[in-house]
Amino acid sequence: MNLRLKILLSLIAVLVLYVISDAAIQQFVVFPRFLELEQAEAARNLQRCHQAIERDLEHLDYFVHDWSARDDLHAYVSGRNESFPAEHFKESTFTDADLNLLAVLDVDDKVVYQGIRDSQSKAPITLPRFPQDRWEVTHPLLQHDKSFQPLAEQTVRGLMMTERGPMAVVSRPILRSSNLPPANGTLVMGRFLDQRAIDAISEQTAVSFSMTPVSQVTPTQQAGFPDSLRNFLVHGGRQRPLAYHAIDDRRLKVQSGLTDISGHPIVLTAATIDRNVSRQGRAAMRYAIGSLLLSAFVVLTILLLLLQRIVITPLIQLSDHASSIGETGDLSVRANLQRRDEFGNLARHFDAMVNNLSESQNRLIELSRKAGMSDMAAGVLHNVGNVITNVNVLSSAMAHQLGESKLTGMKKSADMLRAHATELDRFLTADPRGKQLPLYICQVTDHLEREQDDLRHQLKALDTNLQHVSQILEAQQKLATGAAVLQSVKVDQLLDDAIGMQQASLDRCGVRLRRIGQASPTIRIDRGKVIQVLVNLLGNAKDAVRDQPANRREIQVVVSLPQQDSVTIEVRDSGCGIAAEHLEKIFAGGFTTKSDGHGQGLHFCALAVTEMKGSLSVKSEGPGQGATFSLTLPYQLNTEAVQS
Repeated sequence: MNLRLKILLSLIAVLVLYVISDAAIQQFVVFPRFLELEQAEAARNLQRCHQAIERDLEHLDYFVHDWSARDDLHAYVSGRNESFPAEHFKESTFTDADLNLLAVLDVDDKVVYQGIRDSQSKAPITLPRFPQDRWEVTHPLLQHDKSFQPLAEQTVRGLMMTERGPMAVVSRPILRSSNLPPANGTLVMGRFLDQRAIDAISEQTAVSFSMTPVSQVTPTQQAGFPDSLRNFLVHGGRQRPLAYHAIDDRRLKVQSGLTDISGHPIVLTAATIDRNVSRQGRAAMRYAIGSLLLSAFVVLTILLLLLQRIVITPLIQLSDHASSIGETGDLSVRANLQRRDEFGNLARHFDAMVNNLSESQNRLIELSRKAGMSDMAAGVLHNVGNVITNVNVLSSAMAHQLGESKLTGMKKSADMLRAHATELDRFLTADPRGKQLPLYICQVTDHLEREQDDLRHQLKALDTNLQHVSQILEAQQKLATGAAVLQSVKVDQLLDDAIGMQQASLDRCGVRLRRIGQASPTIRIDRGKVIQVLVNLLGNAKDAVRDQPANRREIQVVVSLPQQDSVTIEVRDSGCGIAAEHLEKIFAGGFTTKSDGHGQGLHFCALAVTEMKGSLSVKSEGPGQGATFSLTLPYQLNTEAVQS
């Protein structure tokens, strides 16, 4: 994932997190405030409906107060004004005052006059709550004296549940116009809170208002109410709890209750309002989220453009510059980032670092060249040392053979012949020594002939080693000038020459050598360099097995053709083996496990094989398990391939 995409995803993640956080705040913090405002508005509307009922009761109380303080009504109750009902309790009185109940009681709570009218038909009706003859002393509307107020101010008003539904009722004591005691009875007036009255309240308050008697509220409906409202509908109380119910997205219902004169719950009231506040809240939230998204997009775009110009572009330039140097290795190019900020400072320091690296590389190349020359000199000395060792072995063998030669016995025989030159016939026929001398001369002659052949072969091997020294020095001179001479040579011939150089050492150490494989392809290669590699491998194998028991001192040379364009020569020994931790550094310069080694032989072999586009590897099962060195060489090799 590149830097631009990481920054883009990071910015998007931050903005998305911000948008989600803002939306969550609006949803769980801001929007509930709109709902609270909406519920408060619904509560105020329901309270206005309750207040409308209270005002109707208050107006009815004023009306009752005016009627209860009339002298003619006071006289009528005392029996001194029989014409009062016909003059004042007419049907128009009920209609004009919108009354459904009008009752006059004397001081003994006996009914002097009582009229109850139906709301729709205005026909007279009866209600058990209002007896026709006499009211009980405990009747709620007769409890004026419990207020402990002056008679003119004593009143009982509120709601009562009747068989025809709830009714707003008011009662006052009947007094003279002076409002002075004693009271002469009780005046009671009432109005049904029927649908017509509810519609009037709704029209007056501009609120969709409804009332339901508590007796008609089902348990299922009560189960959906909060505990406070359920308790109120059962036990009543001075506090009027509220319950809110969202009918749908456009309407909200708030419910509460009213109590009667005795404080018992009488009706469940409800007001339904339009959810304008929540709709406006949702619209405001949608607008806020939309504007936030648009703002986030604009901010993201601007940030990306600024980051692209200020951060990403110079970073990409520096990254491409560093990648180009890493891929091409060209330390001459410079970033040349003309900026005055941290990126410009970084580019200048980077260019200075590359410049220092270039100078260090040049110094390292010079040191490497000198070290290479040193390694080559060490390799030459090592290879020459191997040949000189073989020369010393051959010269020692020749000296030993000459020291043990039968030439001394032949000289003695010649001296004997000279001493008996005058009697040679008698000496050869009669003298016992003379008789054996011809046979002895023949035997010595055969021995000297064999000795001469051996010396001839050893001289040839000595000449081959000396020629190899010349080839090593010649190859070193050619390597120093960058040229190499390729020759077409059979693999068997290469092995013969390498084994011939090591044969005397092998014989002296009692090491057997077996050659396996019939393949002998002709390859075009640097002959001298391959022979040096093989001599080193054979010498290491000899050193590995010479301390083994005589029956285990064996070296195998295996030639195979694993591919059509290469030949593999394996040198296997049954010697001391190689530890696993040494396998990886066996070809490193200076590494050796021999007490008298210098660590240049195998290092030279690895470098030489690499120059010839071949490969050299080693396998070993561990100490005491022997080792196998595999040399793989190509059939054809262009001259340019071995030039340094």
